[in-house]
Amino acid sequence: MLLAHGSPDPRSSQAACDVAQRLETRLAGPIVRVAYLDHDWPTLTAAIGRALDSGEISTVQVLPLLLSQASHALRDVPAAVARAERDHRFKISVGQTIGMQLTLALALDSQFEAGAPIVLAWAGGRTALAQAATQILVQEWHDATGREIVAAASSESGDHLAQAAAELLKRTQRRPGFATFTLFPGILADQVAKAASAAGLAATGPLYESPALIEILNTRLSQIPPL
Repeated sequence: MLLAHGSPDPRSSQAACDVAQRLETRLAGPIVRVAYLDHDWPTLTAAIGRALDSGEISTVQVLPLLLSQASHALRDVPAAVARAERDHRFKISVGQTIGMQLTLALALDSQFEAGAPIVLAWAGGRTALAQAATQILVQEWHDATGREIVAAASSESGDHLAQAAAELLKRTQRRPGFATFTLFPGILADQVAKAASAAGLAATGPLYESPALIEILNTRLSQIPPL
């Protein structure tokens, strides 16, 4: 089960289902389904119940479709798993979040001019773990490519993103691009695209189409310890 945050934007659930289909093809055996923490259906409890009733599954492993250790990963995922285990009297193993992975960043890197600075437009998060992971990615990306990179939360106003781009331009004297570090289409990705368009700058699309994402999910699945 891929456990996504969910969104009122139907493009998000369509993209999550696309990821599930690609991962199922990559795994060549296990069944992959999508459940949601909020906004969309099915919930994890409902998705597992439906799969159990159909006889599709005998065991369940959950992979959170989340990039960072923010409140959704720390609070909402464990709560959803606990509800599903209680309702179905069924033990569920849970993998790690995707993480702010350098491989995802480098998959975007070729879309920018060589040496151009980048605004890493991430979802934002109040937890120290999420903020630290983002700053580590900024440093790793810089070390790997030599680019000047700053992180800016796409959950803030478009002015916040524009300010980050303006500061990069002033410091480097080169026009920056926006790396959209959100998984799926929706409000946050649209905010990045709008800020980039207003400034006449380029922005990448959401990460869900990246082949690197499927490989990361495959690795996360292999790291889940047996119950």
